[in-house]
Amino acid sequence: MKALASMDDRIRGTVETYFGIRSEEAEPLLHELETIHLSGGDWLIRQGDEGDALYLLVQGRLQAVVKSQGAGDEAEPKFLGEIVPGDSVGEVSLLTGQSRSASIQAIRDSILVKIDRASFERLASQHPALLMRLAGNVASVLHKSTTGAPTAARNLSTIALLPLDDTPRTRDFCRDLELELKSHGSVLILAAENLGNKGAPVERLAADEQVPDALRLWLSDQESRNSFVLFQCPPANTPWSRFARRQSDLVLFIADASLSPSPRQWEQEMAGACSTAAARRMLVLLQAPSSMVIGNTTAWQDARQHDFHIHVREDRPDDISRVARIISGKAIGLVLAAGAARGFAHIGVYGALKEAGIAIDWVGGTSIGAIMGSCMAADWSYEKSCDIARKAFVAGKPFSDFTIPLMSLARGRRMERLLEQYLDFRIEDLPIPFFCVSCNLDNGTLNLHERGYLPDALRASAAMTGIIPPAVIDRRLIVDGSVINSMPIDIMQQKPVASIIAVNVASQKEYRVDYESLPSPWAVLRGRYLPFTQKYRVPALSTVMLKATELGTIAHVNEMGKQADLLLNPPVRKFGMTEVKAFDQIVETGYAYAKEQLAAWMDQRRG
Repeated sequence: MKALASMDDRIRGTVETYFGIRSEEAEPLLHELETIHLSGGDWLIRQGDEGDALYLLVQGRLQAVVKSQGAGDEAEPKFLGEIVPGDSVGEVSLLTGQSRSASIQAIRDSILVKIDRASFERLASQHPALLMRLAGNVASVLHKSTTGAPTAARNLSTIALLPLDDTPRTRDFCRDLELELKSHGSVLILAAENLGNKGAPVERLAADEQVPDALRLWLSDQESRNSFVLFQCPPANTPWSRFARRQSDLVLFIADASLSPSPRQWEQEMAGACSTAAARRMLVLLQAPSSMVIGNTTAWQDARQHDFHIHVREDRPDDISRVARIISGKAIGLVLAAGAARGFAHIGVYGALKEAGIAIDWVGGTSIGAIMGSCMAADWSYEKSCDIARKAFVAGKPFSDFTIPLMSLARGRRMERLLEQYLDFRIEDLPIPFFCVSCNLDNGTLNLHERGYLPDALRASAAMTGIIPPAVIDRRLIVDGSVINSMPIDIMQQKPVASIIAVNVASQKEYRVDYESLPSPWAVLRGRYLPFTQKYRVPALSTVMLKATELGTIAHVNEMGKQADLLLNPPVRKFGMTEVKAFDQIVETGYAYAKEQLAAWMDQRRG
């Protein structure tokens, strides 16, 4: 009864907080509410349904997805975000009467309260302030949707730990994760055999014993009392393991990477039993020490379905800290924009991040931002990243293998060789999660590279239009991702990060020339080589092509920049977009600027 009373209190608290009313004012509203129970995988509403009710999430987790107009049944819906306790669903439709604009599915077992339009209109006529408060909440929701506040990593409080095998590595990881999470809040770890020791109404559960209702109610109460509830599961398809999956915001499948990647029999059985479960799944691969190159990740991925994967190396405690940061809502994603040679500033920013002790948990980028970001995802030191980038772009001269300009100024072969020489990895084997983007030349659609041979993905992402010829992937021509998404913050928002740092190296200032009309090529050449003649500052052909590509997405970049938690704009406009020889000055400019900005940002976060 105590747990039931606690749920009533949580419903009351959710309503009072959402509408901003006192307890006595909430009574009429509470009598109009209907309690809704959803199992993990159930749909609350479907896109296009009649908008006839408002829902408040009291416990659990939901996700919003949308299909583009005209998309077929087989088309994958786009993930919009997640709804956590205290959030509402359907407020816009309740006010406007419009049909549902998105589908809402329960990620885990969830409890909501519902108020239909008739009930709300009746109450609003008696208490007009309710309508004003609802309108204020709608405005807040619309503001969040336009500012793009990250939602994928909010309020992860219940976590299922599912080792694929019972080994010393998997046991140590579960223990170390519990200790790491305790630095972020209170932790309750529960296993079927230790429930009584934790104060549960059930002493223990046998391997084949179903979870009784009394324990379910007690667990619901514990969720509100602790920052994190960890369900420790055996490597078996037991009622406890299935229950834990249905109750969890995030499921960790923990694998000792030294073992076979083939699916275990119990995994296949559980997949069938939990086929409707929608909770996000993270594959945690426990790796050898960092002196060993990570490999074979593809086999683990192909053998099972998951949403993300994380590597935890034996001698890198911060890898476990990364998992804890993701769970606790402290993870940071780094997005690096395109910008040709000005992108060397990304390396300087990396040095400032390292110096400030800011750990990066996910990396994404476009074009030069993708190449520089891959060095960071490889977990190289700042010094090594800087040294390799200098060798590749200054000594290596990747843009100097000129050719007959049928498709591009350069052949691109030298760029390919340099990428293969220094970045000979698969994306999924990088120690830190990484993605980059490119663009299909035929229809302008975006390619998201999260798996596959890294040099191929980077070659595609950095196939600068007119400078480097298109890449060929699956018999399609692929060009620089900056054509449509120069700074992919929107993609990073779908990763389990709570904060995003973005680095934009595009020029944002107006530039005026000192002539009324464009001089002829002969006038430009005379000014360059003959004394006492007027000199004209005109951009090179490569700069014109690069700048034209940049202009095509400048509005998108500006909009994306508003959605970052910290947007860094290193002052690199004075450097030309092809000024490779200025490598060290560009890196230093990025470092000095980022050092100052990061210090101010950290002071603000601490305050």
